[in-house]
Amino acid sequence: MTPAWLQARIAEFRAVPGRTVTGWYGVEMAVREGGGAGPEFAGPDAPCLQLLTLSAQVLDGPALTVGTYQDDDVFGLLLTSPEDGASSRNGIFRARSLPELPVGPVDEVTVHLDADVLAEVVLRIGERNLLLIAGEAYENGDGDLSWHRLDESVLAFVDPEAAQALPWIPRRSTPAGSA
Repeated sequence: MTPAWLQARIAEFRAVPGRTVTGWYGVEMAVREGGGAGPEFAGPDAPCLQLLTLSAQVLDGPALTVGTYQDDDVFGLLLTSPEDGASSRNGIFRARSLPELPVGPVDEVTVHLDADVLAEVVLRIGERNLLLIAGEAYENGDGDLSWHRLDESVLAFVDPEAAQALPWIPRRSTPAGSA
């Protein structure tokens, strides 16, 4: 992606403060296939939501939808069009409302770059931070999860400290990469 294209994506996120989020919905992806019990979307070792897309319903306009884009072999976050056909998802995907995510006025947005992509976004909503990371949980053969950054899902953390505790592949950079 060109520097101008990336700067335009950053500007889109930076235009979000002042908007009021009234609700969230998304297309969630299971962290484990689950075998005969069916897919698992949560667990004590999964401190976030793993999403194909994440949409914020806002008071003053169309939904704000976060998805990912690919730049060579890494992925970053971007604001995109709302997901079409979400109701037809099944198997390891499910569309649902996400009442566990914070609502209210977005006071601040911070973006973090890594590998020349928009790797992370923090939305400050009231007194809470919502951390979004381009990444994915991989289920290993033994059922454990490994956490991969710069991958094709949107990981949503209501507790950003939980993201700090995960062993990321590749290692997570510090916010010094802010743009």
